[in-house]
Amino acid sequence: MSKKIYLQISIFIAILLIVSLIYLMYFQDDNKIVIDPVSKKPKDELVKSEEDLITEMKYFSEDNKGNKYEIESDYGTINPEQSNLISMSKVRAVVYLNNGEKIFIKSDKANYNNDNNDTVFKGSVLMNYNDHKIKAENLDLSFRNNLATLYDKVYYNSSISNLFADKILIDFMSKKTKILMNDDNKNILVRSNINDGNN
Repeated sequence: MSKKIYLQISIFIAILLIVSLIYLMYFQDDNKIVIDPVSKKPKDELVKSEEDLITEMKYFSEDNKGNKYEIESDYGTINPEQSNLISMSKVRAVVYLNNGEKIFIKSDKANYNNDNNDTVFKGSVLMNYNDHKIKAENLDLSFRNNLATLYDKVYYNSSISNLFADKILIDFMSKKTKILMNDDNKNILVRSNINDGNN
């Protein structure tokens, strides 16, 4: 009887030792990996590890007049509630007009609607169009209407002049441009870049 009890106790202790060794060898190492601080990873690596993130996004469209629109970004996310809305980061876009002219746009971020190609560019927006360079905080682009609205801290520069304004509206097809201030009592600041010898 006592030999049977000693045998049972020995088997029980052996099972405990085996379970403890298995835990220490396999599960303890996994816990160390999970505890490893995430903050040591570069910021870009953290962003790209998200499941809903898409890297190197690119969209292209063409209207019935032959104008083309191309937009790309380093990475972006699709809105799960509205799959036609894409949030993009580090954005570059080109509008190819049917007359051969090109409009180049860069910004930190953009919200792109892939149903109608409407795009809201945000943060350090830069638009180059022939000799015209415009910087702003925001740009609303309607590709189907060939309209661009630049607003907030707008700075325009060309070989002829430069100016500061609150808002610039540009119709790419008619070449009409409106320059506006939010406050009607404020004037648009314009400086000439032409040196006529009197400056």
